[in-house]
Amino acid sequence: MRRHTRALLAGLAVLALALAGCSGGDGNGSTGGSRDATVQLYQAPRGFNPLLASIGPDHLMEQLHWDSLVSAAADNTYGARLAEKWEVSEDGKTWTFHLVKGVKWSDGTPFTARDVVFTYNLYANAKSGSGYAGKFATVNGAAAFKSGAATSVAGFQAPDDNTFVIKLDQPNVAFLDELVQPIMFILPEHIVGKFPVEGLTDNPFFRNPTVGLGPYVFSRWVTADQVEFKANPQYRKKLGLDRVFAQYLTTDAAMAQMQTGKLDYAQVAAPDAKRIEGLKGVTVQRAEGPGIFALHTAHDSGKLANPLVRQAIMYAIDRDSLVKQVLNGEGTVVDTLVHGPAWAVPSGLTHYGYDPAKAKQLLAQAGWNAATEVRIELTPGQRDRDTAATIIAAQLKEVGINAKVQNYQAADLSKAIGKRDFDLLISSYGLFTIDPASMNARLSCAAVGGTNISAYCNKQLDELLTKGIATRDQSQRQQIYADAQKIVNEQMPILVMYVPNTIAATSDRLKGFKLNPSVVDAFWNAADWSVS
Repeated sequence: MRRHTRALLAGLAVLALALAGCSGGDGNGSTGGSRDATVQLYQAPRGFNPLLASIGPDHLMEQLHWDSLVSAAADNTYGARLAEKWEVSEDGKTWTFHLVKGVKWSDGTPFTARDVVFTYNLYANAKSGSGYAGKFATVNGAAAFKSGAATSVAGFQAPDDNTFVIKLDQPNVAFLDELVQPIMFILPEHIVGKFPVEGLTDNPFFRNPTVGLGPYVFSRWVTADQVEFKANPQYRKKLGLDRVFAQYLTTDAAMAQMQTGKLDYAQVAAPDAKRIEGLKGVTVQRAEGPGIFALHTAHDSGKLANPLVRQAIMYAIDRDSLVKQVLNGEGTVVDTLVHGPAWAVPSGLTHYGYDPAKAKQLLAQAGWNAATEVRIELTPGQRDRDTAATIIAAQLKEVGINAKVQNYQAADLSKAIGKRDFDLLISSYGLFTIDPASMNARLSCAAVGGTNISAYCNKQLDELLTKGIATRDQSQRQQIYADAQKIVNEQMPILVMYVPNTIAATSDRLKGFKLNPSVVDAFWNAADWSVS
């Protein structure tokens, strides 16, 4: 057995961006008490159902309320949470997780490996509404479970209360990546196990969860856009806050609240960084992000199915100018999803420099109809993304693509994705700095209908991705993933723009905050927070 042990990271967190003045009990928007903190959500939240395809605000609220076996730590490694250590067998087919002992749900019920088995069976069950069933297709017994020949996935096992085992049909030395992209939060079997599996995603429990496992558990919806969390009385360490308030705020509103001292945390848009750095009582932290600002194509819709059209779009967009105009230089243009670790980033990829003439040539070669409307979809509220969408639309029009910006609320955008009703979906996401196997979640055939939003399925690429996770030798993996990235670089199912820096502002009263380069993991150490 090869052992991977990580120091246990206490705590969790909510989505990124600080909540403005929330009241302790009257909901009037005033700042809470001396042991309360306010954090912002950059989109309106839907609820606390980790089975649904992840959106940023929900994911971060879930980080406060739920917990997971492992997570993405701030140093671009896999961090221990409910699993204090883990190991993988020499053949890469058996992963064993040793759970922290003595953990309890917020209602006092003991947390055990049975909760993990129960939850992972829900993730693997498309009937539950899970957006992640494809992640576990290689787990032993998953096929029988999917066909109805078995009532559970045989490869999810709990030999005792403190041990969880995953047995795979195929080797996967990078399986941890499946558990953190996005984070697979654990649900309480003694509560959720009473609900019918079909229609589970619509169960009202996930709007008002009465039991949690994270440091700060759901208390109430103050308003439709504002949530109050209270310290979990059963949490495994002493907490420094009584309450955390999370509220949806646009970038402008968040910056205004930060200036007046009503906000303890906000994700900072690059154009605001220098201004916020000059504020008294505010600390700004920055790091190169692990994710990508990208445009997803609906590969199965036909409109942008021709790779020549996708290449033309790449040449039509001045990405260097975007970084300067939109991010004030707080970002890096890249040509592949993977930008870490260093050994996994290949050389020799095509660089799509700004070349409108080349874009027009490729469109003509593809037989592009200039009357075809191309929507650029996004959820508004973040100045950098809003500005980027406007600039991209204008640049596409210059080469003969009839582009328009279409704004969605988060819930409506999720529905559009489910219906495959989008053209160019703007997304800032991902964790592409720990292991190149991160490509699997976004580009494997098994992930179509889940985390593979573009629905791109390439047999040659799929074979390489499968080989990559079955291979231990780093030099061999390096060549495998170089070949895989060359395919993606040519086909461009995901139009990679740039890697934005992660910038966060915190009030000086908030202590213990440690910046995680991943925006959606911003509150990974909320259990360490306090206020002074």
